[in-house]
Amino acid sequence: MTVRIMGIVLLCAFGILDTFVRVRLRGIGQKWVFLRGGTLDYGDYLKVRQKYGWSPWPVYTLWITVISGISLILASFIPSKN
Repeated sequence: MTVRIMGIVLLCAFGILDTFVRVRLRGIGQKWVFLRGGTLDYGDYLKVRQKYGWSPWPVYTLWITVISGISLILASFIPSKN
C-alpha cells in the first residue's frame, strides 16, 4: 500500500513540475502550451532557459519522477509472499 502511495505522490510531483515548466513557457509568450498535452517538447524549455536565467532541474527531475512513479505503481500490483 505504501509503495502505491509513493507512486501516486511521485506522479503528482510530475504534474506539478510539468505545470511549472508550462507556466514559464506561457510567460514568455508561447501560445497553446497548455493545450498541447503530451506533445509538449521540453527541449523548448531547455533552449530558452539560459536566456531567461532558468535552471534546467525541473525538466530533468520531471522525467525521474514520472518513471519512478509509474514503476512504483506497477510494482505495487505484484503480490507479496506473506
